[in-house]
Amino acid sequence: MRFTDKVAVVTGANSGIGRATAVRLLAEGARVLAVDLRHDEPWPDPDTDRLRTLDLDIADVDAADALTATLREGYERVDVLANVAGVLHIAPFLDVRRSDWDRVVAVNLTGTFFLAQAVARRMVEGNVRGRIVNVSSVHAVVSEPSAAPYTATKGGVEAMTRTMASELAPHGVTVNCVRPGPVRTGMSAPIYTPDVERALNSRVPLGIAPPEWIAAAICFLASGEACFTTGACLDVDGGYAMDGALPGLAYT
Repeated sequence: MRFTDKVAVVTGANSGIGRATAVRLLAEGARVLAVDLRHDEPWPDPDTDRLRTLDLDIADVDAADALTATLREGYERVDVLANVAGVLHIAPFLDVRRSDWDRVVAVNLTGTFFLAQAVARRMVEGNVRGRIVNVSSVHAVVSEPSAAPYTATKGGVEAMTRTMASELAPHGVTVNCVRPGPVRTGMSAPIYTPDVERALNSRVPLGIAPPEWIAAAICFLASGEACFTTGACLDVDGGYAMDGALPGLAYT
């Protein structure tokens, strides 16, 4: 119960890694504000008084203000931000439209930045030694064809994480990120064809992960166990980016 009496904000909480992270935080005692565009999936314990949902598009220019207002009205403090929300657009580099680029940047980079800023301000104001965990991708460091906007934004998340960590360290707030490899989520489902899955299982030593495995790493960085870790990007990729990695058997 590492998060008893802690308040955690989780973005992208309707599905995938965000949902798995929110569920784990709840299971370990946290009060969770689950943020997403919508909330149409039932929660394991819908009657819990430790869960609140907030319908919010983090790409909206007013999203940070809306989150700040919700936190001020309903919570005396905030201890954790799991910044998980993200979108993916698949198209060859030569075919990417400006509208596609703008949407991916608005969610993955701009929205991530300003929601982190809003939560960090609350942490500093409340003198809380908080934890912020951003989510990057193995494709910030390993080429991914037909995903230029996505890979660009994930590289930006990693650079942003280091700057935030440096500036917030004097306030006792740590900022880290996780770098997931292939994960079974609603976002990845359309592109994980049988051929793609075979290729991933051949290339990635530990194969494809369920979202709960990424959530475990996020919760570690959000816990007191990671009190001396900041500005780090933790590979949780099954060995995908490992130098000299050899194909191995996937866990099934």
